[in-house]
Amino acid sequence: MAIFGFLTIGTLIGWLSYTFTGDHGVKLLPSIIIGAIGALTGGSLVLLFNLLGSGIYASITAIVTLFTINAFRKRRPDFANSEN
Repeated sequence: MAIFGFLTIGTLIGWLSYTFTGDHGVKLLPSIIIGAIGALTGGSLVLLFNLLGSGIYASITAIVTLFTINAFRKRRPDFANSEN
């Protein structure tokens, strides 16, 4: 049952990430998938070690994963859109 919770948390955080970054970040579907995978990974690791607060760690892992990908992804330069 916790897996569905992690997927829900990750999906929500992925959607919020796309909502806040808009066209400057990763698109909607990859944001949702990356958030779900990040939350599932973080929450599962916490459950593996029998720690408390797996939902909080799942949220933190999804946020950090999406932030890292949005911060270090390759972007097209501004001058590439100009027509000569």
